[in-house]
Amino acid sequence: MSLRVLLAVVVAVLYLSPVMLSRAGDRTEGTPGPSYVAAVYEHKVILNPEPHVPLSRAAALEHMMRNLKVYEEQAARAAEQGAQIIVFPEDGIHGFNFSRLSISGYLETIPDPLTEDWNPCTQPDRHNHTEVLQSLSCMARHHQLYLVANMPDLQPCPLTSHPHLDPSQTPCPPDGRWQFNTDVVFRSDGSLAARYHKQNLFFEKEFDTPPRLEVVTFDTPFAGRFGVFTCFDILFHDPTVRLLEKGIRQMIFPTAWMNLLPLLTAVQIQRGVSLGANVTLLAANLRHDSKAMTGSGIFTPSTSLYHHAFHHPGEPEEGKLLVLRIPVLDSDWLATQKQAKGQEETGGQGEAKGQIGGEGEAKGQIGEEGEAKGQGEIGGEGEAKGQIGEEGEAKGQGEIGGECEAKGQIGEEGEAKGQIGGEGEAKGQIGGEGEAKGQGEIGGECESEPLSASLPILSPNPSPSPSNFISSMMCDPFSFVLLHGSEGQLTVCDGPLCCHLQYRRSPQGGNTELYALGAFAGNHTADGHLALQVCALVRCSGSEVSSCGKGVEEAESRLDFRLEGKFGTRYVYPSLLGSGMVVDGPDWIEKTTDGRVTMEHSGMSVGLVTACLYGRVYDQD
Repeated sequence: MSLRVLLAVVVAVLYLSPVMLSRAGDRTEGTPGPSYVAAVYEHKVILNPEPHVPLSRAAALEHMMRNLKVYEEQAARAAEQGAQIIVFPEDGIHGFNFSRLSISGYLETIPDPLTEDWNPCTQPDRHNHTEVLQSLSCMARHHQLYLVANMPDLQPCPLTSHPHLDPSQTPCPPDGRWQFNTDVVFRSDGSLAARYHKQNLFFEKEFDTPPRLEVVTFDTPFAGRFGVFTCFDILFHDPTVRLLEKGIRQMIFPTAWMNLLPLLTAVQIQRGVSLGANVTLLAANLRHDSKAMTGSGIFTPSTSLYHHAFHHPGEPEEGKLLVLRIPVLDSDWLATQKQAKGQEETGGQGEAKGQIGGEGEAKGQIGEEGEAKGQGEIGGEGEAKGQIGEEGEAKGQGEIGGECEAKGQIGEEGEAKGQIGGEGEAKGQIGGEGEAKGQGEIGGECESEPLSASLPILSPNPSPSPSNFISSMMCDPFSFVLLHGSEGQLTVCDGPLCCHLQYRRSPQGGNTELYALGAFAGNHTADGHLALQVCALVRCSGSEVSSCGKGVEEAESRLDFRLEGKFGTRYVYPSLLGSGMVVDGPDWIEKTTDGRVTMEHSGMSVGLVTACLYGRVYDQD
C-alpha cells in the first residue's frame, strides 16, 4: 500500500475519529523538513467593456495580452522572491459576463497533456491559434516556475481528448463544440502539465459542464502532487472530495469569488476548507470592487498569508502578490525524499540540502539547524516557518486566518490528532493599505487547556433555549436565539441539528451590539442546490431581531466561546471571522465519531463577526 493510499485512509479517520486541534508551542525549530515557496496573485482584471458583443480574434487577443502583461510582471516579481509555483485567478485573462457567441474570439483549443507532450513556448507551430498558451508557457519557462492560469477552452464535439466517451450519452451542444472554463498548468520548462475543465459552473452561460467528471492532479519536483479545482467547485463533492479521497493534500484554487457575508467570504471559506480538510490551498481571486470580488491566500493547516482588499473612495483598485514558504504535505514525495536522503547518508555522500527545481536548480535550502526558513509577503512580514517532521508530520504556524498545526497522526487509541501550531495565537491584522494579513504565531508555551474548563459547564443534553425566532441568512431560514448578558449558554435546533454555545462577552466601550446563535439544516437553493447543516454565531447588523443574519463587516464585542453541534456529515468546515475581515484561528477543534464537532476560541484581537461550523451533506444535494 502506498503512502498516498494510506493517507486517504488517514483523511477518512480525521473526519470520523476524535480530532483535537489546540494551541501549542511552535516546535518547528530544530525539526528539519522539506518546504517550498508558493505565490498567488489577486488580479485587478482588465475587462472587455462590452462582453456581449463578439470580437474578432485579433481584438480579443489585444484585450487578453493586456492582462497577460500584468501576469508577466507578477511572475517576475514572484520568481525574484524564490517562488517555485504561482497561481493566477479564474477569468483573469479574459474577464466575464460573456455570451456563448461573444466569447468565441477568446477561445483556444487546449490539447490534453495526458495524451500529448507539448511545450507551446518551444513548439509554437504545432497548434494554430494558441497565442495565450504560448505566452503562459514562455512565462513559466522564462521565470523557471510552475504556473497555473485560467482560460476558455474550445474542444470539438465529441471530445477528441476523450476517445472512449460515448457521444450518444452526452449530447453535443447545438453549435457543434464544447466550451469549457479551464485551468492550465505549466511546468518550469514551459511544457503543459495539466488541464482541468470546471465541473460546477456558477451561472456561466458561455461555458459547458464537462461531459465527464475530471479529477486532475499534477506532479512537481519540489513538493510532489497537487490537485486542481475552480471557484464554485469548492462547495461540492466532485471533484474536491474525490481529490481528498485520493490522498491529495495540496490544492490549487483559481477563483472569481464574490464575497457573501456573513458565512461565505472568500478568505473565510478558503481557510475553512484548508483547516477542515487538512490541506494546503493556494487560492487566487480577482479584484473587482463593484462585484465584491477580493480575498486570496496561501493556506495550510498550520500557517496562512491572506489578503482582503478594502476600497476607499479615490484610491485605485490594485492587484496583490502574496509569497510564502510552506511545508510539503505530499506523503509519497516525503517518503521518497526521506529514503533518498537515507541512502545518501549511508553512502557517505553527506547531507542533502534543499530541493531540486524544475530545471535542476537547487531551491529552498535547509539552514544549518535543518530549519526550513521562508519569508512572509513581499513587504517582509517576518519569517514563515512550517516544516514536515521525519514521519511526514505537518507542523507550523498559523488559513480561516488559521493557525493550526495539523499533525494528522493516529494515536495509540486510534485517535487522529492535529494541533493548532505556533507559539501562541496567530492574529490576522489589517495592513496599512487595507490588507488583511495572517501572521505567524507569537509567544506562548505548551498546550493550553480548553476554554470550556473556565466556562459554565454545558449540560449533557441541553434543551433548546426559549424565545427562538426565524430570520433569513444567506437566503436560508435559520432558527436563532439571542445572546443576553455577559456570559451564558444557549441551544438552538433546526430539525435534526442542535447547536450549543457557551460564551463570555467583553463589550468594548459600552456598545450594545446584538449577537445570535443560529442553526440551519436543509437545502440551500438560491445559488445552486446544497444540502447544509450549519451552526453559526453571528453579530446582527442592527438592534432588531430581523437584522440577525444580515451581512456586517465590523464588530467591537470580543467573545470567548465554545460552539458545538452534532452533525449528520463528517465534512464540517470551521471558520472564524473578525472585524475588518480578519480571519482568526480557533484555539481548539474536536471531532468525534458520533458527528459532534466543537470549536473553541478566546482572546480575539478584534470584535467577532462570525463563528461558524459549516457542514456539507453532499449525499443529499
